[in-house]
Amino acid sequence: MGKDTSPYVIGDYWLDKRRDGRSPDVWQIARYDPKARSDVYRSTKCKALDDAIGVIHAHVEKERAKGPQAVEAAAVLPQLILYFDEHGAHTKNPDTIAGSLRHFIGFVLQDEAGARATVAQVNKNLITRYIAWRMGPHSYSIPWRGKEYAHTSQGVKGESVQRNIEDLRAALNHAANNQRIPYVPKIPSVPKEKRSPARDTVMTIKEMGAALAFLSLDKPTWRWVVLMMTTVARPDACLAFDPALQWRKDQKLLDMHPPAWDRTKKVNPVIPMIPELKPIMQDWVNDPHEPVESRRNAWRLMRTSLGFPIAYVPKTIRHTLATLLRSRGIPQEQISALLGHAYANRTTAVYAKYDPDYLREAAAMLSAIWKEIRAAADQWLADHMRTKEGNGPTVVIDRKRKKR
Repeated sequence: MGKDTSPYVIGDYWLDKRRDGRSPDVWQIARYDPKARSDVYRSTKCKALDDAIGVIHAHVEKERAKGPQAVEAAAVLPQLILYFDEHGAHTKNPDTIAGSLRHFIGFVLQDEAGARATVAQVNKNLITRYIAWRMGPHSYSIPWRGKEYAHTSQGVKGESVQRNIEDLRAALNHAANNQRIPYVPKIPSVPKEKRSPARDTVMTIKEMGAALAFLSLDKPTWRWVVLMMTTVARPDACLAFDPALQWRKDQKLLDMHPPAWDRTKKVNPVIPMIPELKPIMQDWVNDPHEPVESRRNAWRLMRTSLGFPIAYVPKTIRHTLATLLRSRGIPQEQISALLGHAYANRTTAVYAKYDPDYLREAAAMLSAIWKEIRAAADQWLADHMRTKEGNGPTVVIDRKRKKR
């Protein structure tokens, strides 16, 4: 079957069946390659013609999106897919970016803008509709990278929608930077009144000890939490931490910035390691664990089992320790340096090893707080037991009361 006899032709592409007899029931996207002087094929993975027509349209739009277009002509959905293929899939949080893009695609397909929405249509009115849709009950099912994704939600908070919008902006900026569109339309943020206030939640020493004790049976997750409690570092930086590369033994320092990460405005500083962390680091080096992208399930299990409020998230540890350091008289500049707020460059990475007083007071107080947390963990283990019967839920037994 050639282009002249194809049941569907769009521009330089047409639907065809392979002529070598392979996959005879599957429709192929065919085009003539002048360099090879022959037709080339790309499978639609579809046997039904109507399904194959949808795939060839998406493919043609994606190829067209690689060239320069006016914002009034450039379809927005192919630009999102190109952004993920070329950039998002290679970042440290591809699943988060993919989710943001899928949410927006799911919305557009249901919105009056439709599947052919252009970049120019991504304006205040469309974003206002998107915010309302995302914050209310919604659902969608869309194909994404060869799979069908179904999503149902009762609505999310404004902060989540804002993250989605930031990923949308990044995708269109990527298109502009690659000269595919001349400029990016102004995309408004979620109104302040719809966004959550900054988290003021803090944990008690007793609660942090209970969390540490509860997670003691899960060494990788335990190490992650220990690192957060002894460094005040960001949860994602602790999750990606590799002591073999980031522990400077001779200088007693930890470089909290994972080597493979790009340098951004969020600084993960070089900090002094408290003495109590040394045996844990050594064990980590001798017995490393497989890295993972998330420990969300382990955290949620701990939070539910211990009856902690849903507002307790991993970053609560960082906020709690910063609050404790401030309340115990540690100078603000040391707290800021520990949090990575004080330096916009890597000066500390160069000079910290030469300064014996570098963050001395903050490190000493972190050491004292850590001892309090460990004491609370030991007390929790003396009073409680974590157990599980068969395939049932994990429960905590109070040894004194013998009640679940």
